[in-house]
Amino acid sequence: MTVVRTERAVAGGEILAHHDDGRVLFVSGALPDELVEVTLYHEKARFAKADVIRVVEPSPDRVVEPCRRRHEGCGGCDWMHVEPRRQLDHKASVVTDALVRTAHLTDPPVARGRTVPANAYRTTIRAVGNGDGRLGFRARRSHDVVVAGGCLIAHPTLVELLDTVRVSPGLEITLRVSEASDEITARWDPATGEVNGLPEATGTTKDAVVHELVAGASLQVSSASFFQSGPAAAELIVDTLATLVPELARAGSVVDAYAGVGVLGRTTVPSNASLVTIETSKWAAADAAINRPGALVHVGDVGRPAAAKFVARHVDDIDVVIADPSRRGLGRAAVDALAGMRAPVLALVSCDPVSLARDAALLSDAGYALERVIVVDLFPQTHHVETVARFVHE
Repeated sequence: MTVVRTERAVAGGEILAHHDDGRVLFVSGALPDELVEVTLYHEKARFAKADVIRVVEPSPDRVVEPCRRRHEGCGGCDWMHVEPRRQLDHKASVVTDALVRTAHLTDPPVARGRTVPANAYRTTIRAVGNGDGRLGFRARRSHDVVVAGGCLIAHPTLVELLDTVRVSPGLEITLRVSEASDEITARWDPATGEVNGLPEATGTTKDAVVHELVAGASLQVSSASFFQSGPAAAELIVDTLATLVPELARAGSVVDAYAGVGVLGRTTVPSNASLVTIETSKWAAADAAINRPGALVHVGDVGRPAAAKFVARHVDDIDVVIADPSRRGLGRAAVDALAGMRAPVLALVSCDPVSLARDAALLSDAGYALERVIVVDLFPQTHHVETVARFVHE
């Protein structure tokens, strides 16, 4: 066993510390500036990963995890030991650290935004059947399943479904409920087993949809399409984007890259503006076409030449580019494609601090300066963090 003084939170939710032998430690279950006893579970020559087994000197931001499933080993909600009102502050420090270390910015323009409620915020959830067919979540670093009953971050309808639905052992299922309409969809691979106990009206095909309300707009979301953790999360992104990029309100032409079901294009772009959406998922692209009538929809990869050709064919003098990529970020090909559109403003929504920092460096090389980053919390009780960043063409 080893006792260490922790230092700062880093991307991935771990807390950095140093072993007596000089190695860097990445500690799970800790907070900055705590004295903790840890056990190492993954060791390399220059670093190791560790778990907290005893807190010797706790941080004032430490709380007792309120969820009994966490005490039973559930691998979700890995920041539930952090005081909810302080989680956003710690996440903002992670974003700042990533921009300093990866994008080499000396004074990153990071601001704290808002957070969604800490409980009952998830309207989409993925669960797995245990040996008895009850739904639960994986234990941390394990294939074991911890029963999910009473999950604190799930929407009440999902909490009920997690209790009543039965599945074949090992079957993974994605459940979604609409907060606006109470519609439910369930998606799983039929080849992996059976599902019983779903409400009769549940949509179970890939084209089954729910209708959600975000910023006053009714949006269709197919079962196979990505959607935020819930409508409150989507609305927080919309509000933050509109505040950070006021040019959207008077834009004449906008490109919405990685558009998903078109939430941002529908809610932040004027109805009389030219809107081009780019999305790889055919299901999400079909939703986007319905959600924003008149939008020009390209199904394909942002970084491929076909996407840039589609944009050039349909719009000139782009006012704003919006990009909301997956966790891996934009990457060089997409940055080159988006920078080639030469919009005065580029807004980047990111769900990973390191990806944000890498993309910020690439965008800087392409002539876009980072003006401001707003950190918002769409995933309370977890280390996951979302940012909305404003870049301007120099």
